[in-house]
Amino acid sequence: MHYIMIYKVTFLISALLALTGTEAKIYGQCELATALRNQGVPENQVATWVCIAHAESNFDTTAVNTNTWDYGIFQISSIYWCQSGDQPGNGCGISCNSLLSDDITEDITCSRHIYEETEREGKVPGFLAWTTYLPNCSGDNSGWIAGC
Repeated sequence: MHYIMIYKVTFLISALLALTGTEAKIYGQCELATALRNQGVPENQVATWVCIAHAESNFDTTAVNTNTWDYGIFQISSIYWCQSGDQPGNGCGISCNSLLSDDITEDITCSRHIYEETEREGKVPGFLAWTTYLPNCSGDNSGWIAGC
């Protein structure tokens, strides 16, 4: 029975993506590093963001966690930061579906907002908002952008 539910949810998400014309894009490490830099991410954070994107979505722009309803390359939470569906809302004022496109501008902007809000709450570094940070990305991440 559980497998049937997973199949239905996966089918529904696939159908929604097909309707919105979203195609999967898997970023390369250097390609993501360039996008982050182009969006003004501080150089001392770029490698960690690349590591987080790998740990969260394996660099897949259309990743959706159907257990937690996290969306996009950085797996942004629909509970706090984006509004499920196509209507903008929650902490970043965006729709979760907008995080599933090849254009990751909103993903980066929202992730930076989450980072800043997390630090305002006294949790430093702001990467602590991502559960994958401590076990995967809290050390030296320079290897993620070596040669980029």
